[in-house]
Amino acid sequence: MNEAHTTLVGNIATDVRTTSRDGVQVTSFRMAATTRRFQNGRGWQDVDTLFVTVVCWRQLAEHAAASFAKGQPIIATGRLKTRAWTTDDGGNREALELEAYTVGHDLNRGTTTFERAAPRQAAQRPLRTAADELAAAVAREPFDEVVAGAA
Repeated sequence: MNEAHTTLVGNIATDVRTTSRDGVQVTSFRMAATTRRFQNGRGWQDVDTLFVTVVCWRQLAEHAAASFAKGQPIIATGRLKTRAWTTDDGGNREALELEAYTVGHDLNRGTTTFERAAPRQAAQRPLRTAADELAAAVAREPFDEVVAGAA
């Protein structure tokens, strides 16, 4: 499948919103990417602004919600797509969305500090040690057979 992957550089234009869809954390915000051009006699001019909704899922959503605020410069990479819908009054609307794979502050325009996230706990049963296995075997079988098998 061919998908449009892109990287955008701009500023967060709205408050960062966090919601949950089917138990999965989702964070979204609008990003503004403004084109600047140098024009003789007038210097640098803002030409146009592209607004894109950036959507982050799961752990990236948690980290984005804890790290970003309106007005901050960011770089976002992900899958670019359009989303179409019909308004209550029957009008058709479209919006650009970037389903982010990675997002970070733009260090060309400032500094930031990094704090490593704690490892996520796997949703598996706890690991059992050899002593745990032996204790479980003793509980299930007569002691003589367990000791004979361990020797």
